[in-house]
Amino acid sequence: MKVIAIVASVVLSFAGVAMAATGQQLAFDHASIMVSPGAPERAALEQAGLQISPGVNRNEGQGTASIAVEFQNSYLELVWVDASVPVKPSLEPAAQKFRNRMAWRTSGWCPFSIASRRTTEEKLALPFPTWSWTADWMPKGAEMVMLTPRDDTRSPALYIEPRVLTDQAKQAALAAKFHHPLGVHRITSVRLISPNAYQPIAPLSYLQQQRIFSARHGEQWLLELTFDSGKKKKSKDLRPDLPLILRY
Repeated sequence: MKVIAIVASVVLSFAGVAMAATGQQLAFDHASIMVSPGAPERAALEQAGLQISPGVNRNEGQGTASIAVEFQNSYLELVWVDASVPVKPSLEPAAQKFRNRMAWRTSGWCPFSIASRRTTEEKLALPFPTWSWTADWMPKGAEMVMLTPRDDTRSPALYIEPRVLTDQAKQAALAAKFHHPLGVHRITSVRLISPNAYQPIAPLSYLQQQRIFSARHGEQWLLELTFDSGKKKKSKDLRPDLPLILRY
């Protein structure tokens, strides 16, 4: 089951997403975009030449559903609030955040989330508070470690996936089932742009320092994904359907 978390914005830009630099404990895992119910925005991805996995993930307990585009080292999710998916009482605050993010066009919330994965068995010591949550769809004992504070309504949803959900060999095997007409295979760079008024929080700065991404400001929320180091020197802008630019 794919994982979703709460979302927001800034410019994330990092090279070598396929592997972490020597000594790093975290690496980029995947990105999510909040979309309209049923994800009609999927048409923009398909028209751009990406093949979407046919399954719909029902995230029991958190009230959302999602679809994914699989790549060898990562994936891109489209996530929406689904009234038919139950919400665990303890996760109702998170469900409300999902609703606010899904309405990003009018709410001012950012539609993006960025997930990291652990690259070592070492205990991770972070220089800021974190909080964790779990849901019915997660494997028993698995928890999502949230880096963005609970009461933050402006920042990206930065979080760390449970290790059990980030097996890179399984991801590569899953991606092998799909063949994108666009001819892309791996996400090698990500840039997440935030409005000029946004001020980065400590977790965001920390992840930049760890060389997971870099950040800058722009006019509006915008995610840029570069595939295969951009060797074809081409790009596709999916706005206004999705705040997304594909470089390949």
